[in-house]
Amino acid sequence: MAIRIDIKELYEIFEATPSEQNIMLVGTHGIGKSRIVEDYFTNKGMKVTALFLGQMSDPGDLIGLPRLNEETGKTDFMPPYWFPTDGEPIVLFLDELNRARPEMLQTVMDLVLNRKLAGRRLPEGSRIISAVNDGEEYQVGELDPALVSRFNIYNLVPTVKDWIKWATSA
Repeated sequence: MAIRIDIKELYEIFEATPSEQNIMLVGTHGIGKSRIVEDYFTNKGMKVTALFLGQMSDPGDLIGLPRLNEETGKTDFMPPYWFPTDGEPIVLFLDELNRARPEMLQTVMDLVLNRKLAGRRLPEGSRIISAVNDGEEYQVGELDPALVSRFNIYNLVPTVKDWIKWATSA
């Protein structure tokens, strides 16, 4: 069950939530979910990597492409362009989670559960935040309860005052 919050409360949640706990933001389109996440964590000095899961069609987009490791004779996966290789923590923003194809969601499950993809672990201190649109007016898929249970879920409903403040500062 999602807890209803406004933007000010979302900032407090970002501060209080340990990096090991995943966050899911639920809300209508156009309220600033993506921008709020990017602005907040960029201002904290963290790199924010946004992945639009509704636009990805193959798990290789997330885990990277396979290649033969000449030394071991086994298949490895080359890290995708977005995967952090410098050891610095990132904020991985999984936008449009409920628009992702089922085969993508299986890959996401390993990511949110184990914080790794194709055997590569996200750097310590990395955060995973997702955003979904909810409602009958959206063409979205139902998310597996096992996946959803890996997130702290918040229904973001900005107050008029908070939204105007955010929108005029953008």
